[in-house]
Amino acid sequence: MNELSAVENSIKHCIKKNGFPEKTVRLPFKSIHESCKNHSIALKVVLANLIQHKIFGTIQGDFIEFRASDNLKEKPNASNQKNNSSKTTMPNMEDPKEMAQSYMSKMTPEQIKELGKMVSNMSEEERGNILKNFSTQFFKNKP
Repeated sequence: MNELSAVENSIKHCIKKNGFPEKTVRLPFKSIHESCKNHSIALKVVLANLIQHKIFGTIQGDFIEFRASDNLKEKPNASNQKNNSSKTTMPNMEDPKEMAQSYMSKMTPEQIKELGKMVSNMSEEERGNILKNFSTQFFKNKP
């Protein structure tokens, strides 16, 4: 197993303090994201490293939910879905605009305003890096 980064150690400490692994623990997304940014490590990398330590994190709105099992708890309506082959609904990764609209439709007006403010405060280079990272993550097999 890899050595944990400062962010991962902090998450591990916080969730254990709050009853993990016996309980599912939710931590604020914004705080964890800021910590990742301050330590120059991608949130995706942090969550992937925690999986090696049997800590499964799932982003759920304004929180990241940490569980000791990779089985997501099904919501009561999940059995009524037409295609129940996947427990989580993923947006269409082929269309970034559709994916963004899907995520934004679940946000409050305040969250959308905050997101707009955050993006407007970014430099062109930061925006370019986000798009570049997005493309390499989701369109690896595209020519």
